Amino acid sequence: MEIYMTTQKNHVLSGSYTIEASLLMGILLPLLVGIIYMGFFLHDRSFLQCAAHETAACASLHADDNSLDAQTAAQKLIAGRTLGTHDISASASEGTRQIAVTYKGTFSFPGLTLPFFGQSASVIRSGVTLSLERPSRRIQKIRGASKVINALRRKRE
Repeated sequence: MEIYMTTQKNHVLSGSYTIEASLLMGILLPLLVGIIYMGFFLHDRSFLQCAAHETAACASLHADDNSLDAQTAAQKLIAGRTLGTHDISASASEGTRQIAVTYKGTFSFPGLTLPFFGQSASVIRSGVTLSLERPSRRIQKIRGASKVINALRRKRE
């Protein structure tokens, strides 16, 4: 038994499109939300990796003057800039020849996606280790090399 509605122009309307759309929306909306959250996850992961590189490079350049506390700089850099990652911890350790910066955070996906696979949240870890650069020493070496080159040029003339 089918129920049809008629309008003033005698068009027959059926409810099959409404039923089909409601069945498709049950599949399409969670898929769309999942894609959006995957974008948030990828953003946060790449942001934490870039923040680790930036903190390590900045701390590497300030190694001579000790004017930068790498741990504090690491915490300030990420404050309020992630889209879905929470409980972010930053650690920075400086040795005599290198500096290591590591970020770790938790990203929660909505719904039953990860609990279905046995996880409640996804952990994002990113870190980098860079060698310490001594800009003053490097500049002195470059200036010394340029003086030697200029002296050699003068001898040729």
